[in-house]
Amino acid sequence: MPVLFPGAPVGISTGGIQPPSVSGPSMKTRTRNMMNIQLPNDIGVMPGTFIRPPWKDLPSVFENPKDRWLMEWTWLKTRVQNFMSLWVYCKKDNKFPLLLRERRRIAGDLQKQMYSAFARGDVAVLRKICCDGLFNTLDTQVGARPKGEKMTWSFIKHLRTPSTWFSGLHVLSDRATAIPDLPESGVRQIVVRVASRQSTSKKRSPQPPARGSPAAVEPVAPKQQDCEEYFMIQQIRWNGKDSGWQVWGHIKPTDLDTVKSDPHFAPGLSALERLEALQNQGPSGRK
Repeated sequence: MPVLFPGAPVGISTGGIQPPSVSGPSMKTRTRNMMNIQLPNDIGVMPGTFIRPPWKDLPSVFENPKDRWLMEWTWLKTRVQNFMSLWVYCKKDNKFPLLLRERRRIAGDLQKQMYSAFARGDVAVLRKICCDGLFNTLDTQVGARPKGEKMTWSFIKHLRTPSTWFSGLHVLSDRATAIPDLPESGVRQIVVRVASRQSTSKKRSPQPPARGSPAAVEPVAPKQQDCEEYFMIQQIRWNGKDSGWQVWGHIKPTDLDTVKSDPHFAPGLSALERLEALQNQGPSGRK
């Protein structure tokens, strides 16, 4: 994780939505009357999202073959299910491009824009490209900086590691679903493993300058760091209005305990049943 972020931001759950009363307007009518800015853009991570850990964090093939098979089988099943849900959302329910070739570029560009804006303290750009939960975290960090401190961030290069298939960016999950009971509404979430070398530096003004004289700046040598991030971007539609691609934040790989305990990974459900359950439940927040 880059030094710009002391911790991964946490998504915000929308909570349960009460059904409309008999005399009141329906959910569809109410959402049509709401301004787009009033609708949430941070509804958490879709349930059942599997993020494959790197090879070194998977169970050993020789010491724990059953656990390793469970992780590999879960990864394979979710890959198939994710593509099916993506195809249904983009091609059957809507007429959207799949963007299979553009996904990595979109994620990489948003990552650079976000870190650059955060270093500059550009809150307007952060509000535009970040979901609400992440924006609130970054806005608080920008406001907490010491007076006179200036930060810089620069991207050096992608690291072509085996975990990214020697590309520097590797798509781990790409999921999409319609939002139940809301016409022309849906969400698509993409998780990308990004390996990169970044440079950060801070400059501080040791004391207020005299009137009419330039501020004295105390430079700090740039610090380079090799980072591997699990970066999630999101595109959400409310009533036919597209929010554009935004950064949701960082997400942790799925571990063995989660696969064994999360009912969304439970065996015995067909791909169609999982898709129906996902559409009925909708997205949820991260716990």
